Amino acid sequence: MATLIFLLSFLTLFVLIIRLLIKFIRRRPLFPAFKIIIYLVLAYTVVWLIFDVASSFVPVPLGTDVCFDDWCATITGIEQGPVVQQQFSPLHADSIWLVLNVRMSNHARGIAQKPSEPRIHVIDGKGNSWANSLEGQRWLEKQIGIQKPLDQKLELHDSIETKMVFACPAKAKGLKIFIDEGPFITNLLFPEDRMIFAVK
Repeated sequence: MATLIFLLSFLTLFVLIIRLLIKFIRRRPLFPAFKIIIYLVLAYTVVWLIFDVASSFVPVPLGTDVCFDDWCATITGIEQGPVVQQQFSPLHADSIWLVLNVRMSNHARGIAQKPSEPRIHVIDGKGNSWANSLEGQRWLEKQIGIQKPLDQKLELHDSIETKMVFACPAKAKGLKIFIDEGPFITNLLFPEDRMIFAVK
C-alpha cells in the first residue's frame, strides 16, 4: 500500500511538472500550477511524518523471516560474549563484537531473486546505527573462509546462510538488529512498523 501511494503521488507530481513546463514554454501564468505542486509535496510530507511517528520497532524471535517481495532474510543466531570478544581482541578490545548468523531465502513461485541493496544494521536504544564491520569480516573470513554476500542471487526456493560481523562501542545499550532493503528512494515511502531482533 505504501508503495502504491508513493507511485500515485510521484506520477501526479510528474504530470504537474510537465504541465508547469508547458505553461512556461507558452508563457502562461506559472503560479497556479506551482502552488498545486507545493501543496502536494507539503501534504505528502505531513502524512509521511505522521506515519513515521506512528511506526515502531516490533521485536520478533530469531528465525522470523523479514521479506521484501519474495526475497527474505532472518537472523538465526547471535554469537557474542567472552569467547567472541577474545576472538576479535587483536582488532579492538574495547568494542562489543557480534557475529550474526544470517539466512537468506527465495520465496518466489517461479523466478530467481536478487535483493535490491539489502542491509543489516545494529542499532542501540538511542538510535545510533552500525553497519557490517569490514575489518571484523576480513578477520573472521581468515579463520572460517569467505562468506556469502548478502545480495547474492538466489535461485528458485534457494536458501543460503552466511555470517556477518558487527562492532559497536562498549557503552552501547539496548542493541537490536534491523534488516532493510532497497535504494534511497525507499526512504520516501510511508514508514511502517519494522521487525527487529533483540540482542540479549
